[in-house]
Amino acid sequence: MSFLRSSAASVLLLLFFSSSAYAEKPPTSPGLIVEEYPRNDSQTSNDKTFLEPEEFGKPIGDAFVIESLERWKHGQDRNAVASGELVVKKSGTYHFRTDSFYDRNMLLVNGETVCAFRDGTETSASIELKKGTVPIEAVGYVNGRGESGLLVEWKPPGQREFGPIPSGLLRHRKRDGILARSPYEPPLEIEALEIRPLPVDSDVYARSLTVVAKDFVTEIYHNGRRLTEKERKMVLDRFGSTVEKVDVEVKAGDWLVFHVAHNRLRHGGSKYFAVTGHLDDKRVGFVSKADSEDWSVCDNPGLVHDFIYFREAGTEARAIKIAQPWGEGRKFMEKFAERRFRGDAIWGSAPSTWIKYVVPNRDGSATPIVEDEVTPLVVAGESLPPELAITNPKRRPVQIVSAIYGTGGKNADVTEKVREFVEEKRAFFAANPGHLGVDPNPHWNKGLHIVFMKDGVRREQHRNESEHILPESFYGPQDAAELAEWIIGTRWQGPRGEIQFHPNGRLAGPKLKGEADWKSTRANRLQIIWPKEEEGSEYEFDYIWSSFRVPADGKNEYRIMK
Repeated sequence: MSFLRSSAASVLLLLFFSSSAYAEKPPTSPGLIVEEYPRNDSQTSNDKTFLEPEEFGKPIGDAFVIESLERWKHGQDRNAVASGELVVKKSGTYHFRTDSFYDRNMLLVNGETVCAFRDGTETSASIELKKGTVPIEAVGYVNGRGESGLLVEWKPPGQREFGPIPSGLLRHRKRDGILARSPYEPPLEIEALEIRPLPVDSDVYARSLTVVAKDFVTEIYHNGRRLTEKERKMVLDRFGSTVEKVDVEVKAGDWLVFHVAHNRLRHGGSKYFAVTGHLDDKRVGFVSKADSEDWSVCDNPGLVHDFIYFREAGTEARAIKIAQPWGEGRKFMEKFAERRFRGDAIWGSAPSTWIKYVVPNRDGSATPIVEDEVTPLVVAGESLPPELAITNPKRRPVQIVSAIYGTGGKNADVTEKVREFVEEKRAFFAANPGHLGVDPNPHWNKGLHIVFMKDGVRREQHRNESEHILPESFYGPQDAAELAEWIIGTRWQGPRGEIQFHPNGRLAGPKLKGEADWKSTRANRLQIIWPKEEEGSEYEFDYIWSSFRVPADGKNEYRIMK
């Protein structure tokens, strides 16, 4: 009899758990639920703020949903808890960190306190999580400036830097009486400014700029000219991070270069750089974009000169989206420039970098790089027909004698690899293991020393780690004498029309009214004394000798005629 009672009880118990297992759970929705709580009587000063969340009491006001924990907000004089579920896609070690005013916040993941109250802005903690979903709670306190925003970041397995938790991985269980969005965010009905990427009625792309940067912008150049302090106005300085307005008219065919820098030891290494170009108060001409060919970067100080002063120099190195952007950067861009910023925060791969925006031409296209312009120096005998190969053998004006790559006594002979790039392919390459095919001293910055012969003269080049190397640097003029010999007979087009260089230092052109003289001063520089001028103007060639210009005036440029 007892056996029957025991069996019946077992069946009833099994039915109970089976029905519970198949009971419908409330569906989930994106984001976390925020509930606010009144200031507790014990929270009498800035030094007496902490409470365990279970001591907050009963919530007040309407609960609401936030999409992200990246600068989530709550009432200034209230405690708050943002709670829900975190989707864990991969088992492993997860790192978290939080930040707010005086770090008055907490973070609990899977029931454990991961980031404690005031544990330090730069402090991070780790927790082992299994694939699936786990509860998450972010806690904010009175006197923590909740309306300014609290930051929660993570570093999941496989991610190198801290960044925001993707909003798609934060969920909450639906329930009645919850506001669909935070009352502390601007209303959705705000209109975005009209972005006009291609002017129709003029060549002007912008009449002013808004620049948001962390840590700062050191210099701005327009067509190679450094902008003055009068053209730049600081509108916000937030603990070293800046927002500034720039008074400059940007037209089709122009280019801008920004020198930006950040300290990797500040705020966990986060950084920010973004630009909005304004046509007027209601229209935007352009914004910074990581996926655009118009935005490029230069991380090598040795190449900065050409990058600033020549429009196409260095544009092969694309700008990249910042993996760990400053949390307040977009907020300030939207506050001071564009109410819905549709651009990107971009950077290079170094703490100090130069960022270039090349304005499209009138038809919206980038300036095409003609292959002949990339290699303007024609070598005699290169294109002779095969039947003349014996009597007219191929001429090789440049010979790579040796190339040594390394540092600290650990070197590799890369002569054949450099010879292949320079003599055979005539192709761009860099002083790094990827191009040279060997790494004689891993994790150390190395140098490349090249010895070569040009026209019977022994010459050398020394390049630093990752520095770009162009074949033109070998085939082009190596000193003032070679430049003088090379330029004779060539024709160029520029502000004074067509000009041609003649022997004995004479320069002529159909539109020149009077005599003009020239002389080469360096391998890439020459001086021209125009008619009615007593002092000459100094001009500088680009890195492939396809154009020359006055360094301080980007529009005073002459390009070679084919």
